[in-house]
Amino acid sequence: MRLLKTMLVSHRKQFIYTKTGKTGGTSIESYFEPSCMPDNEWSFSHARDEYVNSTGIIGYRGNNSKGKKWYNHMSAKEIKVILGNYIWDKYFKFCAIRHPFDKLISEFYFFENSLNKSSLLNLNFFKFRIPLLLGGNSNNEIDRFRYWVLKYGYPSDRDKYLIDGKVCIDYFIKYENFKDGIQHVCSILGIDFASEHIRRLKSGIRPSNYSIKDYYDTKTIEIVLERYEFEMELFGYDIPF
Repeated sequence: MRLLKTMLVSHRKQFIYTKTGKTGGTSIESYFEPSCMPDNEWSFSHARDEYVNSTGIIGYRGNNSKGKKWYNHMSAKEIKVILGNYIWDKYFKFCAIRHPFDKLISEFYFFENSLNKSSLLNLNFFKFRIPLLLGGNSNNEIDRFRYWVLKYGYPSDRDKYLIDGKVCIDYFIKYENFKDGIQHVCSILGIDFASEHIRRLKSGIRPSNYSIKDYYDTKTIEIVLERYEFEMELFGYDIPF
């Protein structure tokens, strides 16, 4: 089952977490979910139904959010509208971000993995287009990645940390400093930090036999810099090679 992005609200610790993609978000959810429930009620689960209690809210985590009030892919603006200005302004708001050059590679492998699970024909058709349109090798994942960037690769999470074009989040956990970011949030919220409770979830889809630099050529570098100029500047990222 494909697990989709959701969100958290803790009335106990007064925080709001908006979930971005391919940033370790499910691991962060798992760490902070107990603060959204009464003591000793929480147990780990990959999928989760919509949870609403006086202690907090956990958005539905699954593959069919129809009819759910709190659900996957909720934007910061949607959350604010439902919670109201008072709670939104009072609570500490955070999310996770990741270097665009690195994040796109993970997005690509998730894209291919999803095609493979849904229909082998779809994945084969995607591979067929590589030599047809670019003259590349469909069996070479580097060629497929570059084609994907050219034609499809523009995932964006801006609605998770922008409202009407303005940053609405108090703190960003950087994927590159994952543990330190979680620890910093815990220190602000008064939550005991325990690194052994950080679960590394959804790993294993992306192979480790290539460096980030291997995936990019001059054209794809230009595309990423143009598409993600806002993120590169806002989060202080440079070309990582």
